[in-house]
Amino acid sequence: MIDAGRIGFDPLAPAFALMLLAGAALLFLGVYLWRGGRAPVSRALGLGLILLGLAQPLFISERREPADDIVAIIVDQSESMALAGRRESAAALGQKVAAELSTEKGLEVRVREVRGGPDGTALVTALEETLTDAARDRVAGAILITDGQINDAPADLARIKTLAPIHGLIMGDPARRDRRLELFAAPAFGIVGERTTIEAQVFDEGAQGPVKITVTIDGKITKETSAQPNRPFKLDIVTPKRGPNMVVIEAERGAGEITEANNRAAFSLAGMRDRLRVLLVTGEPYSGARVWRNLLKSDPSVDLVHFTILRPPEKQDFTPLDELALIAFPTTELFDEKLNEFDLIIFDRYRRRGDILLFTYFENIAQRVEAGGAILVVAGPADAGFESVFQTPLAGILPSRPTGRLIEEAYRPQQTQAGLRHPVTRALPEPERWGRWTRLVEARATSGQVVLSGAGDRPLMVLGRAGRGRVAQLWTDQVWLWARGYEGGGPHGEMLRRLAHWLMQEPELDDERLTLTPSPEGLLVERSTLNEKTDAVKLIDPKGVEREVRLSETLPGVWRAQTNASEQGLYEARAGDLRAYAAVGPLNPREAAAVNATDALLRPMTRETGGGLEYVGEAGERAPAIRRVERGALAHGQGWIGLERNGAYVVRASAAEPLGPGWLWAFAGLLVLFFSWRREAG
Repeated sequence: MIDAGRIGFDPLAPAFALMLLAGAALLFLGVYLWRGGRAPVSRALGLGLILLGLAQPLFISERREPADDIVAIIVDQSESMALAGRRESAAALGQKVAAELSTEKGLEVRVREVRGGPDGTALVTALEETLTDAARDRVAGAILITDGQINDAPADLARIKTLAPIHGLIMGDPARRDRRLELFAAPAFGIVGERTTIEAQVFDEGAQGPVKITVTIDGKITKETSAQPNRPFKLDIVTPKRGPNMVVIEAERGAGEITEANNRAAFSLAGMRDRLRVLLVTGEPYSGARVWRNLLKSDPSVDLVHFTILRPPEKQDFTPLDELALIAFPTTELFDEKLNEFDLIIFDRYRRRGDILLFTYFENIAQRVEAGGAILVVAGPADAGFESVFQTPLAGILPSRPTGRLIEEAYRPQQTQAGLRHPVTRALPEPERWGRWTRLVEARATSGQVVLSGAGDRPLMVLGRAGRGRVAQLWTDQVWLWARGYEGGGPHGEMLRRLAHWLMQEPELDDERLTLTPSPEGLLVERSTLNEKTDAVKLIDPKGVEREVRLSETLPGVWRAQTNASEQGLYEARAGDLRAYAAVGPLNPREAAAVNATDALLRPMTRETGGGLEYVGEAGERAPAIRRVERGALAHGQGWIGLERNGAYVVRASAAEPLGPGWLWAFAGLLVLFFSWRREAG
């Protein structure tokens, strides 16, 4: 304990009243001097004694306990430090400095490690939080151990001036290069098959000549080009499919780089179809003719063109053509000129007639399917004979063929082993309660998958592929019985919707599919397959480390696993040729953007607070000496930094004694003023 004393005051009037009186006194003296008064000193003394009496001077004796000064050591442990391999060195240097300062008498050492977040490294915020409860007259200074890549440098430096002095120990070599790629503009949505533009830039101060740029979408290289470093460039890409498309843009490795992790940028591009166009041709009116029409018209994303052949050749009469309310079937326009505009063609109980659709039109349809289109054939009784569409060039792309036999008996549709696993028919509700159908065109499957079977386990629904397109055959025209609720009906709406969307290659209905989805527990890996077994999935974390994830079958054909994801960034899953991506946290973390050591962001703070900046090397081998300096003295120099010695204290006890009665000081002031008046009067 230290005994000390000081002068204090216990005013007899409010402080603002004393200030008003003092102002009035000064004004009086000013006027007095201006008018040539002969006793300015005595008048000033008198007024001062009166004010002193009103302020009531005291002598305060105190028992003081010295208070420790406080130094904050903030250690950067963010991703930019990890990418450059400096994290462990920074932690070791922080421990060394803390241990050294802990031996200093009268100094409290506070150490805090800072991790990066979505908004980058908040080093200054961490410093302020560390010193929140510290009186500013006890702060000896702060030491920031970092690579200099911080994201909360204050625009108003007055905010941190009271934390003086702030020193920066920068891990790394400022001469070491690093190349990084940064996205300026990336679309969130794109129309399938259409181009969209990306804007980016490669930052590399030491690069010579153009830099190779590679664009991959869902793991497949779609474009290779080059760009000039340190200049913005634009790329056009084509949205390949509906749903999420993970686009990764990567710049080739530069010479002597710190890390390649920031050479790439990624974003998720949501593919959307402008409109799905469907051509529905109903061969003749029948009870189920409106089932497909109602289903497709209820989907707002589908443009439906529907024709029903109402006047087959055998029903011609002598009604004049100009009195008919029918339009001609625009076969040339639909099947020749505009065929490529349709994503799906449905022949619903169509009977082949040479005078309506020529063989060349069926050849056009087959070519359209193989180029990426789709076709569905809903069979009617005519498909058991020579009027079947199988007797056309479509036979080369269809997965099953009729035997020529028509079966008319009641049967309940059944899921086959493949149907239990296929996304079109998988997990359809209550198959044991489905109503029966009464007609089936007997067929034999030559390729594809039979997902539903009918009477005698004969093929009922067959799915297949032709080139880049998809085909389906439904060997009955009695789906409408379910729509009418016959014998309890069945899930016709859900099944037909899935069938149509599978044919139009909607990603969520792919029979071979791999997805990776972020979840609160980490990552959900899901694999859909028609196989009875599946291999482990390879999971690659943002640092490029691979591991295997074993899956368990949760539904027929659906395998899942939950796995942890400790790192932020882009994860990739691989299963054979399948690729899936997911982002944990931000896709392009600010921490990964720049990892080269720099003093540019810290220098304004250290200059404002009187601190110093030192590059200490990749391993902290050039750390400066630390000294204690008096408050307000120079706090840094060649090879050293200083922490202030404030001399702060805590008052444990105090006593106050008046320095005479206040009225006595005021009376003395009045006597002095009276003396001044007498002197001027004489």
